[in-house]
Amino acid sequence: MKTIQELKLAFIGVSHWHVPLYYQAVRREGLTVVAVSDHNEELAKRDAKAFGCTAYTDATQLLNQEHPDFVFAFAPHYEMPELALSLIARRIPFAIEKPLGINADDVETVMHAAEEANVFCAIPFVWRYSSLVQDFKNRVRPDEIVHMAFKFVAGPPSRYLATSPWMLKTELAGGGCMTNLGVHFLDLAMYLTECTDAQVLSGCYQRQTEYDIECYATSLLRLGTGASLVLETGYAYPMEVTQRDNRWNIVTKTGYYTLEQDYFEERVYGEKTIRRVMSTDSDVYYPIFVRETLRQYLNGEKPKAGLKDMLAVRRVLDEMNQKG
Repeated sequence: MKTIQELKLAFIGVSHWHVPLYYQAVRREGLTVVAVSDHNEELAKRDAKAFGCTAYTDATQLLNQEHPDFVFAFAPHYEMPELALSLIARRIPFAIEKPLGINADDVETVMHAAEEANVFCAIPFVWRYSSLVQDFKNRVRPDEIVHMAFKFVAGPPSRYLATSPWMLKTELAGGGCMTNLGVHFLDLAMYLTECTDAQVLSGCYQRQTEYDIECYATSLLRLGTGASLVLETGYAYPMEVTQRDNRWNIVTKTGYYTLEQDYFEERVYGEKTIRRVMSTDSDVYYPIFVRETLRQYLNGEKPKAGLKDMLAVRRVLDEMNQKG
């Protein structure tokens, strides 16, 4: 059996802002990149030079000439289904960024095609790869969770103008900050409670900017277990030191758990309060995602998050966007 270092990897859509986080795993694990592609020829050539591989401006040409063993796929949201279907048609295993399209129909189409062709596909819901989340899930049963609140603010939206202006148009991106940021925490809530559905009770999306997306959004949901969920996301600032504002509160029948900047605190009834100093930056989990995804593929395992998980999240997100 091949090792992950022996797999011929390709990266499609390297102008995407997440790609540098994936490249950390390439360097750390000694992975083999045989080709990269992007519509921006200058960026493609820059990355190809770094890895000593071939640059393409056309993804189809890359796939036809290089025949990679595994692809990490990135694209504007409205182009994602077509890219995914082209990989599935060639029986190439891949990982693709969320949200995999504009709506749930896009995701469902890709999921059915992948199932029929038996093609591996992983989705980078990277908080699932956090030891903090895994430890919490091992210790707290889903039915113990009463309420969750997640706040994640990153900005400003103008940062997308340089390489991804399509992110600022709803018809091309499918939504704004909730679509881009909220999906991670909607998945996290559903993962911790082991739910595949949620009822959207209310929402308020702020679109009071020059961009055709919501730049601040809140939603209130009830998960299948009965637990309540509040999501708050935004493109609201740059800050001088911290890149993002990431805060969690999870209420259980006997405990209260808080994540703030650089610490996680556990207050469980009858026990001593535990406060852990830790990084609360999700970027550190992308290299882990790359390594573990390749390992899962080679071992014939299912990805930790796959197309069914993406579809469950996307269905709820569509309803959130309608009510926002």
